[in-house]
Amino acid sequence: MPKWLPVTLLLLLGPISLASCTEPTPEPTPPIPPIISRTEWAAREPDHAAREETGFYDPISNPGGWRVYDQPLAAVLHTLVIHHSALPVADGPLEIQALHMENKGYADIGYHFLIDATGQIFEGRPLDVRGAHTGGFNTGLIGVVLLGNFEERQPAGTQIDSLRTLTIYLRDSYQLTHLAGHRDFQPGETVCPGAFLAPLLPPLAAEMGLIFGTGGYTRP
Repeated sequence: MPKWLPVTLLLLLGPISLASCTEPTPEPTPPIPPIISRTEWAAREPDHAAREETGFYDPISNPGGWRVYDQPLAAVLHTLVIHHSALPVADGPLEIQALHMENKGYADIGYHFLIDATGQIFEGRPLDVRGAHTGGFNTGLIGVVLLGNFEERQPAGTQIDSLRTLTIYLRDSYQLTHLAGHRDFQPGETVCPGAFLAPLLPPLAAEMGLIFGTGGYTRP
């Protein structure tokens, strides 16, 4: 038998053998946008003696307590709710945390994420903890606040770009279905996220493949 025959057969059979061993391609992991951590912005620890969020959640004895979700987040989270801080744009996470804890009596900053005028994203309340930003509807909502008062002016383009990036990450990580503004949950009670930001949200939802509105919420 010629010495070159085995090499020829190997070359012919090689691609078939390799193809039969190919592993299925895993789903890509959503890229995590740069997020400034609580440690980096020197967040306070939660105060579990806070007057409006005292102690820990119990569905019977303490429904308003600090609630850490006990299910996978993809099974709990459904809606991204957008806010404006309605404060001077220079007021950042530290000022908002102080306002929420000292004036409103929350155990921690109420929002899960904050976006400043330069587009920086800050970690707020831990994502596995129920927020304190949309009264009566917080279970299953992710609260995102853009810093500034958008009753008075337009949000910065950098803020909208970062909101888009954060929305993609949260949508893909937790299978979110809806996006809404704060006032959509509490019409007549608040103008948040402001007259200049609110009209940008329905097209953002459409761009992200999300349903705009409150339809994802089911009262627990």
